[in-house]
Amino acid sequence: MTAAAVGSERALILAPYGRDALVAASILAEAGIETETCGDLVRLQGACLAGAGLALIVEEALQEQDYGPLARWIEGQPAWSDFPVIVLAPRGGGLERNPAAARYSLALGNVTFLERPFHPTTLVSMVQTALRGRRRQYEARDRLDALRAAVARQRQDQQHLRLMVNELNHRVKNTLATVQSIIAQTLRSADVPVRTRDTLTARIVALSRAHDVITSEQWSGADLGDIVAQAAHPFLTGLGEDRISLKGPQVRLPPKTAIAVALAFHELATNAVKYGALSIPEGHVDVAWTLTRDEAARELRMVWRESDGPRVTPPTRTGFGTRLIERGLAADLNGKVEMTYPLDGVVCTIVARLDGREEPEEPEPDAPRRHRRPQLPAGPLACLRPPT
Repeated sequence: MTAAAVGSERALILAPYGRDALVAASILAEAGIETETCGDLVRLQGACLAGAGLALIVEEALQEQDYGPLARWIEGQPAWSDFPVIVLAPRGGGLERNPAAARYSLALGNVTFLERPFHPTTLVSMVQTALRGRRRQYEARDRLDALRAAVARQRQDQQHLRLMVNELNHRVKNTLATVQSIIAQTLRSADVPVRTRDTLTARIVALSRAHDVITSEQWSGADLGDIVAQAAHPFLTGLGEDRISLKGPQVRLPPKTAIAVALAFHELATNAVKYGALSIPEGHVDVAWTLTRDEAARELRMVWRESDGPRVTPPTRTGFGTRLIERGLAADLNGKVEMTYPLDGVVCTIVARLDGREEPEEPEPDAPRRHRRPQLPAGPLACLRPPT
């Protein structure tokens, strides 16, 4: 469609016999409607291509000229367009007396018949009605164009975001590799035992794998069991695989929730290694979660419970890690987090509201989850390898 066709409301008149064209143009001009008179169907089709609001055609022109090209142009209109045609039929030209009228309707689509002679008001009313419909079509076209432009911009934004995320992932992995190298060289020069050095290196490797759980699917989300297993792995190195047990159904978490849970689990595990159940050989941690759903959303309830560790004394002040869990995590999860300190071990209860439209896969009932050791991705972290 040419620039002239955008929003055109011209009335094209094809009435090559007698004074019909002059009379129709005069009536419409008095009503403030722009007109253009065409000598034949070829010129009318060309005017349609340049842009028009409707066509006003006497039936005799359709009988004596080939309207096939016009019909094909109408058939090939874009989805938003339904070009209106008003056919000026002779008196008594109804369908029962004029079978050709049905052919015109079938070929030209949006056709209205007006018998001659007609009252000027009737002609103006029909043309104005057709033009109102044409304006709605132009509005639909503009909305579709705006929607396509928005979709194109969104696609570009997504591509840019994907590029930024990939670059960020690359930098994070390079940073972890650099940290590993710095630690290895520092500990080697400090004459630290090989086992200690290897354990620390393995924990860094495990942290990089936890990062990969989120990034492997372009931040589209992750399975809760994968997140918890990855976060637990660095703390189990050298402690034993049975020190932390995981149990719960498969739950797909959106990226924001997945990151929040991973950070919280890492903080809880760090505290447990320093002061809690994982600080002594007999200590143990149970992590269990359940999922309930209603019409509006799903609710995830996750409990971290330490046992057989040192006697617990409630903290006298709230540290950064506790504030991160209780305040930051609760805000990110759109839920609540509660830390309690029974004598036999710390308990952290996390309740999160999840989008109800995302259905999780059905798990095996009460199936314990095994700690998985995911494969290291190729790329900048290829230098990070767990000790053999």
